Amino acid sequence: MKAIMLAAGEGTRCYPFTYFSPKITQQVCGIPILEYMLSWFGGAPEIEKLYIVVRNGSTVETLTNYVQKRKLYLAEIVDLFGRLGYKVECTNPDFKIEVIRANGGGTGGDLRLAIRQITSADELEEDFIVCNADYVITRKLPDGKLSPQLNLSDIIDYHKSCKRALNTVMTIALIAVEREEAARFGVAQLEEVNGFNLVRGFIEKPEAKGLPKNPPVNAGVYVMDRDAILSNIDEFLPNKPKTNLERTLLERLAKEEKPRLAAYLLDLNAWFDVGTLEQLIDVNVYIASRKGVR
Repeated sequence: MKAIMLAAGEGTRCYPFTYFSPKITQQVCGIPILEYMLSWFGGAPEIEKLYIVVRNGSTVETLTNYVQKRKLYLAEIVDLFGRLGYKVECTNPDFKIEVIRANGGGTGGDLRLAIRQITSADELEEDFIVCNADYVITRKLPDGKLSPQLNLSDIIDYHKSCKRALNTVMTIALIAVEREEAARFGVAQLEEVNGFNLVRGFIEKPEAKGLPKNPPVNAGVYVMDRDAILSNIDEFLPNKPKTNLERTLLERLAKEEKPRLAAYLLDLNAWFDVGTLEQLIDVNVYIASRKGVR
């Protein structure tokens, strides 16, 4: 299975730190945000190759050089996570990484361009994962230790099961947040069908007082049906100068009469969407503190 990481944003809300280097190279307790996310794929045996989508040529060159040499230092990276109090399991250390260039067309436009580049090389043969590039998470393992790795294998299995049972074409990962935070993301409206959660709509900028205590919001991780996306790419991901994945593909699938957007509810200790300078500082403080619950 292939995966696509969307990392072509300008990172303006993290200025001045991102003046000279992209957001995914910013460090959280001495480890780049990119490594927190690469650990997800290193723990998912299903993933054969990851494409990192970035904005400009210099970033392509910088990240390509980094990932080519990364294996030489993987043991040290895992050790550093351990010294911070977090366990990383490398069950898939040999997954390939390729950095490709987008044009800053928003999450929708960049995904469309990436899919076109990958399919032109005949490398997208099955369902695939898409994720945004600026998350840091922690979850508790069965042995009680904390890990920065999202369990992608569970999300993939859920996607396949829901697809077989209900003919869904996409699975979105959701995370429950405090109601005061939900307005930043929009809240998913869910319906349970045959034991699966389906998304029937999104409430944008909701009033906190009208929400449940911990409403589910988009966690920025998706599993997509290859055939459905490619055969409807102009409809799902319009060829415009700038499009937003959340306002095109997600809203379209959620509003269809026959539900085709499945929802996987994440169970995490902490989830950080590192989109601003303040959040970058907050996640550094949190990871350094080794807290068990946010």
